[in-house]
Amino acid sequence: MGEDSSVIRSFAHRDFLAAFFVVVNSLSWYFPLFALVTEMVKVPNFEYFTVLALFGVHYATVIASAFVGILLVPRIMSRIGLLRLWMIVGVASTLLVSTIETNNQIWLFSTVIALGISLGLGFPTCLAYFADFGITAQKGRIGGLTYCIAGLGIFSIGLLTILTGTLLENVAILAVWRLIGLLVFVIVQPHDAEPKREVEMSYRKILNDRSFLLYLVPWLMFGLVNYLEGPKLRSLNPEIFNLVPVAEFGVGSIVALVAGFFSDMIGRKRVVMFGFIMLGVGYAVLGLSPTNTVSLYFYVAVDGVAWGILALMFFLILWGELAENRVKGKYYFLGVLPFLISSYLEHIAAPFVLSINEYAAFSFASFFLFVAVIPLMYAPETLPQKNIELRRLRNYLESARKLKDKYPEK
Repeated sequence: MGEDSSVIRSFAHRDFLAAFFVVVNSLSWYFPLFALVTEMVKVPNFEYFTVLALFGVHYATVIASAFVGILLVPRIMSRIGLLRLWMIVGVASTLLVSTIETNNQIWLFSTVIALGISLGLGFPTCLAYFADFGITAQKGRIGGLTYCIAGLGIFSIGLLTILTGTLLENVAILAVWRLIGLLVFVIVQPHDAEPKREVEMSYRKILNDRSFLLYLVPWLMFGLVNYLEGPKLRSLNPEIFNLVPVAEFGVGSIVALVAGFFSDMIGRKRVVMFGFIMLGVGYAVLGLSPTNTVSLYFYVAVDGVAWGILALMFFLILWGELAENRVKGKYYFLGVLPFLISSYLEHIAAPFVLSINEYAAFSFASFFLFVAVIPLMYAPETLPQKNIELRRLRNYLESARKLKDKYPEK
């Protein structure tokens, strides 16, 4: 009860409420918007290299602007100032999508560049800001609730844009939602604007950190498997695999809520390993019978479970805890790179992946996901051991009390 009330008190804190809302708003704004633009790029049936160039420019802009955003804080502006600027750019770039001309490649490239800036400029800083609030022992619960609401937001807004149909209406919904995020952030007026005193650390030192690499490598393997197998999965049964976004953001958001709770009880590492194993099992079943309808639905369900667990851990929790008192923005920047790189490699590899036998493709995917668990076995637990032991002791005492109440001494 005490722990639950402390979680509620975290949401009552002005600075945490601002961090919570900006994360929810940012995730539930960008994913539906990028899905919309992706469909627009594919509709004109551009040549293979034109599509690669468009997405390449977009992801390069995301990475470059994220790097610049980290440099700006605190050298030129405050963290709060950057986040406000970031959301203003987001509103403007969303409105720009409504003027997109798919037959005008210069205008199309300009739009994907603007979208890249609107995501990258403040995303690592946003996640680092979120990581600065909340008690470590309850970060799982808080993160789970945050991702749950964000995932349901992605699902709801995505569904709304599908139902409305027209580009202008879809863009208006997303622009208004981003504007609401900006207005709430301004109205809440977070006063703890600057991060705690953090130790500066170079990107090279972070990449040489064994603990960081033991989590980064499995995350990279997950991204590669998840995106490189995408074209092959969609080619098997497009109707069933249209449910994948529903599973990832609908089912996944609920799973993230449960996973966050358990990660505070048994630790982050075990929960992450469970996510990899579940997805590995899903691909193993597909490898045995890739055209069987039951196998396909089983994979979709398992994918939603795995995505909910891994997105929660790798987007909201792990990098901040590994950073400790060091600059968190750099950790989140490097932690998001595998997701961006894998997303782009999907477009590069799509024609080649489709030519691979499905039995071999899914069997290899299952193998690499199980191999990804090996580094995690040697990775440190980011939840302090004393928190796990205290929780076990508290549960033991609670069980003993209930047993005593049930069998009172005569």
